[in-house]
Amino acid sequence: MSTWIQGSQLMALVKITDSDLAQNCISHNLTPFNDQGQPIRPAAVVIQHIRALEEDLTQLDKIAWDRTGLEREKIIENQMHPLEERLRSCKRYLHSIENLGWDEFKLPQEHDLAACLVTGWVNSYYRKDEVDRILKENTKPPEEGEPLPVKSKPSRSVNGQERIKNCRETAKQIWNQQPDLTITEMINRHEIILHAKRSDGSTYSEMTVRSWIRDLCPNRRPGRRPGKRLLLQAC
Repeated sequence: MSTWIQGSQLMALVKITDSDLAQNCISHNLTPFNDQGQPIRPAAVVIQHIRALEEDLTQLDKIAWDRTGLEREKIIENQMHPLEERLRSCKRYLHSIENLGWDEFKLPQEHDLAACLVTGWVNSYYRKDEVDRILKENTKPPEEGEPLPVKSKPSRSVNGQERIKNCRETAKQIWNQQPDLTITEMINRHEIILHAKRSDGSTYSEMTVRSWIRDLCPNRRPGRRPGKRLLLQAC
């Protein structure tokens, strides 16, 4: 794709953060494309996030399947019910943006969904002519008498971008050696957990880490035991 540039390459070229890239996509209507050269709509990214949440719910269902009594109830109450609420929230959000283009789009308040969108922008491709146009606009000399812009401090997102890179590289290496690992198992590997920490020491959520590495998984079909859904079963 010689007429294209990937988001991560663009960030390195012009020394911007993932947040800066997201802002350019919104404010300059910079359209992201997939590796087949097809434009990506905001709704498509949200749909991908919803599918990841549904996979997580399926995994929790599978885990709870083998539990009984109070232990099962705790999984349902503390993990499955909150996840189901997030799913409903994301679906309502999807309905509100399903016909929007990037020029009308704003980042959602929900942190994991916003992180998924930003990661999508980083991994997408952009037309070089559009990128060149934006770079030209951003490097115009100031008008006479206009003060030079004050250089802002580096964004904290630089740390986040480094975490994404390290998690992806580590996950790729592990999956090359153990291709049967599920995404959930990979997320809980100590090597991944080590890299999935913010600068303040707190850990990124499992959904955020999933959005970073899920496309690297050799087998993304989680599997599930047959039978009635857990929530319909008696304890």
